[in-house]
Amino acid sequence: MVPSAYQFVSCYFFGGVANRLGGRNDLVLWRRNKQTSMAKGRKTRLAYLIDFCRHFLYCCGAFGMKKTTLKNLTHAHAWLGLIISGVLMIVFVCGSLSFFRENIVLWDMQYDAPHTQVTEDSELIPVSNIAKQITAQGHTFPDDHGVFIELPTKEQPYYVSYFEIETPEGKHVDIEQSFDPYTGEILSLDQSNYYLGHMLYRMHLNLMFPTGGTELVGIVSLLFFVMVLTGCLIVLKKIISHYYQYRTSRNKDLYLDGHTMIGVSALPFTFIYALTGVMFNLSIILQAGFGFAVFKGNIPALMETADFYSPPRITELANAPSDLARIDDIMADAKQRHPDKKVYFVNLFVPNDANAQLEVALTQPLSFERVTRLTYQVNTATLLQEYAPSQSATAGTYDVLSTLHTAEFGSNIMKFVYFILGLGCCYLILTGNLIWITKREQQRQQSQRGLQFVKAMTLALSSGTLITVASCFIAARFAPQSWSQVSLQPSLFGIMIALCLIYGWFSKPARNAMMQQLSLAGLLFIINPIYDLVQWLSGHVTPHYLTADVLLVNCALLVVCGFCWLLVQHHRAPVQAFEGTPATQS
Repeated sequence: MVPSAYQFVSCYFFGGVANRLGGRNDLVLWRRNKQTSMAKGRKTRLAYLIDFCRHFLYCCGAFGMKKTTLKNLTHAHAWLGLIISGVLMIVFVCGSLSFFRENIVLWDMQYDAPHTQVTEDSELIPVSNIAKQITAQGHTFPDDHGVFIELPTKEQPYYVSYFEIETPEGKHVDIEQSFDPYTGEILSLDQSNYYLGHMLYRMHLNLMFPTGGTELVGIVSLLFFVMVLTGCLIVLKKIISHYYQYRTSRNKDLYLDGHTMIGVSALPFTFIYALTGVMFNLSIILQAGFGFAVFKGNIPALMETADFYSPPRITELANAPSDLARIDDIMADAKQRHPDKKVYFVNLFVPNDANAQLEVALTQPLSFERVTRLTYQVNTATLLQEYAPSQSATAGTYDVLSTLHTAEFGSNIMKFVYFILGLGCCYLILTGNLIWITKREQQRQQSQRGLQFVKAMTLALSSGTLITVASCFIAARFAPQSWSQVSLQPSLFGIMIALCLIYGWFSKPARNAMMQQLSLAGLLFIINPIYDLVQWLSGHVTPHYLTADVLLVNCALLVVCGFCWLLVQHHRAPVQAFEGTPATQS
């Protein structure tokens, strides 16, 4: 067997450099043995890869790390964690619940949803009727915006349409309408009343900042990636022994061992999320830099070269009416081309003109390739373009990473696993902050005013985030119908964070304050499941198609409640050792 180039590189470079860094004679012997075994062809590529990684870590100094280096890494890990913990906690709490974003929307409307049902054999009115009904309302549609129509499913048995209209004053107004799948009648559902799921997703994405929120979350994701790496290097030398070590004799050891155990267990999850978070949130900055350097500022040319999907753009109008009845022929053609996929939605551009185009999006459940898009000329029902992310290496990679990030490749069970791992990351943030603050509270030379401010901010944005999200769920269920959820939910989020900040300012010590906030959060999270249970026992009948969503969301709320109360129960002072000896307060 002829050794490959990377084997020679790993043998000579990493063996030699690691020997110079660590002064280990065994590395010289390893290099000689490597040369001999390579010549004889005894090792497989997997064995070489393992040795490559092992000696790369020697080069990094992970196994022979000096105490000063380890101390610097620990300080960097602690300070970075403290700085980004507030934003990171919001991102993880809201993001974990956003796995059930659509389920939360349907859970929210369970007391207002129509009692209708859609099966595979149901004869629904065609999509063309919905399109005609929308255009007959006399609205003026902007040329660069389509009329989005989501088709009925078992989980959502009615048509839902989103579109933008232009008023005579030149203002653009968003319209949302729901239609009965059998009669086409406009339903009285106001989608804006069920805003909680969308707000949690937007809070996860950009903290609902008007500008700069996406970039801020991207920078936090980048620092989180650095924290993951430093955390790995800190525990790498004794990763096995520390993983199975769980000391309960002192609070400090309890927090640290729990932090290490959960951190190692959730490492693949945190690595994927840190990496994809940077990609999603900082990609616009990377695109801008690359676009100005290579494409002279022509960002559309960059996107075209990368072969990302771009929606139809109609620049010329025929000033003649369109034949919307051909939409039904288009739907039949799309299903014939992709019989293994289901039509998810259609998007109709310039519906009142003969040059109208229809985008048909088809999806295949439990797949990494989520959406295939077909673009048709409406009046002739001819296919203009077919696009799937797998056609492009760039778009395909992005789509796979996006699917990994959102757990769309799996069922609700997979989403629940992701949800549990997300709560594990919340545990890392809570215990990490608790370790840092508790240590600083014991230092007499520490500035008390500065520590008080840091403690208040940390409590408000860590355990206070759980109280805030629980309060938003309660407001979604019990706020009067006359109150706009779109205005109420973001305002309530800010108010609750401020109240937790005030509480953290006046509370001592930090550990007791965090346990009290977690107790309150658990109490708030259990209110909605109890209310729904009481309503069910009182005779309320949830629409059949919403039963699974209601159970799923209530189970998620109960899990978060149990998460909060288990933390309180497990970290309640005094902590007793397994040996039965009295615990010492740290």
